[in-house]
Amino acid sequence: MSGTSSGTALVPAGSSPQLQGLQELPLPTPVSYAPQTIGWLFIAIVLLGAVLLTSWAALRRYRRQRYRRNALQELAGIEASLASGRADPQRRAAMLAAIPCLLKRTSLEIAPRDQVAALTGDAWLAFLRRTRGRFDAQTGPLLTLASYAPPQEVARLSPDDAAALIRHARDWIEHHHVEV
Repeated sequence: MSGTSSGTALVPAGSSPQLQGLQELPLPTPVSYAPQTIGWLFIAIVLLGAVLLTSWAALRRYRRQRYRRNALQELAGIEASLASGRADPQRRAAMLAAIPCLLKRTSLEIAPRDQVAALTGDAWLAFLRRTRGRFDAQTGPLLTLASYAPPQEVARLSPDDAAALIRHARDWIEHHHVEV
């Protein structure tokens, strides 16, 4: 191919002289992706702000819920240990007694210490019911038994009662809410 000083020839050498003078057209300037008017720029800024604000709120909520995830993880460990059936009665009683302690620690994360720490018995069950209670007439006494009964008595809880206690504790941990 022959070339000229002002551009590249489009035809091979040996073609007619008129074709030899053809040159490639210059490409137009690239189209900018930047907003062309102030309105589009405003919309882009508002959308970016909304995305950042939503991301910040989601991260903040995720961090605030860390105590809930930790409590659920601990409860899952208790449940797995009880489900394995390998725990001796003393260890079984200790794991069941850990459930009310776990609920108390979790509740101390959501409510002022002076409102929660001293609660026991029926007042404690009333607090749990008020904040998302599913501790009914059957599982409420099981929670009290696991909290205050001697280990020998706690170890005699049936597997169904233990499963109900764990199920209600998980439900409370997942869904509790304190009115502000």
